[in-house]
Amino acid sequence: MPASGGTMKTLKKKSLICSLSVVSLSVSACGSSNAVSASSSTAAKASKSTVEATVPQNIASQARAEIAKYTGMPAFTPPGPPIVASKLKGRTVMVVQDNTVADALVQITKGIQAAGQLLGINVLTYNGQNIVSTIEQGVQQGINQKVDAIMLVGIATSLVPSSVAAADAAKIPVISVLPSQPDIAAPGQGYGSGIFGGSGPSYTELGRLMADTAIVDSNGEPINSAAIDFNNPGELAVIGGIKSVFSSCPYCKILTTQDIEPQNWATKITGATSALILANPNLNYIFPTADTMAIFAVPGVTQSGAAGKVSVVTEDGDSGVLSLIQKGTVLTADPGYSTPWIGWEAMDQALRAMSGMQPGNPVVPIRYLDKSNLTGVDVTSLSTLYGNAYIAGYKKLWGLS
Repeated sequence: MPASGGTMKTLKKKSLICSLSVVSLSVSACGSSNAVSASSSTAAKASKSTVEATVPQNIASQARAEIAKYTGMPAFTPPGPPIVASKLKGRTVMVVQDNTVADALVQITKGIQAAGQLLGINVLTYNGQNIVSTIEQGVQQGINQKVDAIMLVGIATSLVPSSVAAADAAKIPVISVLPSQPDIAAPGQGYGSGIFGGSGPSYTELGRLMADTAIVDSNGEPINSAAIDFNNPGELAVIGGIKSVFSSCPYCKILTTQDIEPQNWATKITGATSALILANPNLNYIFPTADTMAIFAVPGVTQSGAAGKVSVVTEDGDSGVLSLIQKGTVLTADPGYSTPWIGWEAMDQALRAMSGMQPGNPVVPIRYLDKSNLTGVDVTSLSTLYGNAYIAGYKKLWGLS
C-alpha cells in the first residue's frame, strides 16, 4: 500500500531445496553388523527428518483454495442499503490528499471526482504535500468552508488527531481512505476515533495471500522468509496476515523483518535485500509489504546471484510492478485492488454520512495477480485488471440507474 507519509507509487519462490547429508559408512565384506545397523539407523533418521521438514499437504491445499477465491474479476457487493443520492446534489466534499505524486492516491482522487461529477456533488482537493502541518491546514480549510464531508486520502488518522477532532466538533464527517486495516467492529471502522467510516482493501487478507503464494510455489519445502516493511498501520496488518497463515504451518517462518521508511526505499532496499540473503543462507522468500518496495528488492535478489533460489512476493497490484511478473523475474505474485473503486466507495461513505445513515462496509474487493492471469494482459489498464463492476453497482445503489 502507499505510505501514509507520502510513498511515491512510481518509485515504487523458488524454493530452497533443503538436502540432508547422510554420512556413508564403508562396510567391508566381513564388516561389522553394528556398522550396518548404524547405517540403517542413520538412513532412517534422515528419512524421518526429510518427511518432517515438509509443509503438510493439507496446508498447501488450503493455500491453493484461498488463492483460487481471488483469481477472478472482483464482483460488486452493495456496502449498505440504497441511498437517495439525488437529494444530496449540490453538496461539497473536501479531499485532502497526503500528496499528489503517488499514483494510487491520484487514481483514488480521480475516482472520487468521477463519482462526484455523476452525482452533482462538488469535489474540492487539497495537496497535503506529505507534511502533517499542511495536511492539518487542508482539514481546517474544509472546516472553514463548511464542507459537507472531508476525505483523508492516504493519511494515517493517528497523524492528525486534532484535525479529526476539530472536524468532528464542527459536525463534519471524516472519511479515511486507504491507510489502515478495515474493522467494522472497531472505532471508525478500524480507521480511528472520530472517523465516520473508511474505504480500502483488507491488508490482512493481502498478507495471507502472500503467505499462501509461498506455500503453493514452494512445492512442500520449508518457507524461510524475510519481510521488508515500514511504519504504517496497513503494513502491520500485512505482516499480521502472513503470520496468521504461517501459524498453522510448522515449517513456514519469517526469519527477520527489516524496517525501511519510504524516503529510503530507492537507496536502501536493494542493498538490504542482498544483506538479508547473505546473512540468512536458508532464505527463499522476500516479502515487501508494498509493491513499490519490490521494485528495489528484485535487483537485490539478482545481484546476489539468488535468482531461482529466492523469490519476491508482494501486494498492491500496481501496474508498474505487475509488468515484472510478466517478464518472468523473481517477483511471482502481487495481489491488489482497484484504486478508482476505493474512490467510489469513499464517496458512498460520504453519501451515507450526509444522509444521516450508518456507514457501509468499508472493504473494497481484492484480486490475486500472478503470471497465470497476467499473460498477455495490459497491466496499465486498471479496468482490465480489476473490471468496472463497481460503476454499475454504485449507480444502481445510488438510484441513478
